[in-house]
Amino acid sequence: MQLIYNDTVLATLGELMSEAQIRHFLLMNEIDVPFEALTFRFEHEEALEYRRLSYLRESDPLYMEWQFDQTEAAKQAWLDKVAEIKARFPLPQTPVSED
Repeated sequence: MQLIYNDTVLATLGELMSEAQIRHFLLMNEIDVPFEALTFRFEHEEALEYRRLSYLRESDPLYMEWQFDQTEAAKQAWLDKVAEIKARFPLPQTPVSED
């Protein structure tokens, strides 16, 4: 994962990190940038793993609630959360082969 601020790569991290761990990393390395101003660039496998963990923690409970309630509001809450997770952890663009 790369931490990016104003189109400049500040750091490349070789492991999955939580928000708290990233904040700690910034503090310990005296990188004075607001967390909210950072953007992240993920390798394909990193993005998939972050998505998987977020689905388990955030969207799966909403899915189960929708299955129980069977309401449109519950379904939309689940779908919105899935879309939010995908936006938060985008898959990197891969060049299209010209073959």
